[in-house]
Amino acid sequence: MMDTQRPLDALGKSINTNITVFLKDGKEIKGRLKAYDLHMNVALENAKFEEKEYPMIVVRGDNVLYVSL
Repeated sequence: MMDTQRPLDALGKSINTNITVFLKDGKEIKGRLKAYDLHMNVALENAKFEEKEYPMIVVRGDNVLYVSL
């Protein structure tokens, strides 16, 4: 039987690693993944968005196009 990995399992293994979140409007946010939920809401620490840095940022899942781990 093939070992399959669900998308949220991949996010779970990426806690405390740097990821890039690509938004539906074409922008992207980079930061360290601290938390996520089933709706793809993600909390990023030390986030960089539009040349600004934020100690913590929460991205609503409705805005997420895809995540690069």
